[in-house]
Amino acid sequence: MTNRLAAARYGRALFDVALKETDPQAVERELAAFVGMVQGHDQLGRVLVNPAVPAPRKRALVAELSARAGLSPITSKLLALLAERDRLVLLADVLEEYRRRLLDHQQVVSAAVTTAVPLAADRVSALGQAFARVTGR
Repeated sequence: MTNRLAAARYGRALFDVALKETDPQAVERELAAFVGMVQGHDQLGRVLVNPAVPAPRKRALVAELSARAGLSPITSKLLALLAERDRLVLLADVLEEYRRRLLDHQQVVSAAVTTAVPLAADRVSALGQAFARVTGR
C-alpha cells in the first residue's frame, strides 16, 4: 500500500470518528497545529520519522506532546496509533485528506482564479455565485 493510500485511509477514518463524536473543525485545528509543530522543529520531525528510533519511544513522545498541547482524545489516539505503527511520516498527508473530507462535508469547493488586474469586490462576489450555481455548493 502506498503512503498516499494509507494516509487517505487514516484521514477518512479520523474524519468519520470526529463527525460522530465531536466537532470536526476542532480536530482539524488540532491536527494542523501538531503537523505545524512537527514541521517547525526539524529535530523533532527527524526523530518522529526516523526508523532507527523505536516505535514505543515515538509513542511516548507523541503522548507527552499531545498531553502538553491539550489535544482531544480522538486526535491523541490517531497520533498514538501512527506512532505505534511507525507511520508518523504520513502526518501531512493525513491532514490533507482530512481537510479534503471536511471541505466536502461542509460543501465547500476550492477554486483559483487568475487575473491580470485585481478584481473589484462585486466581481469576486459574482464569481462566487457563479461557482455556487455550477457546483451546487
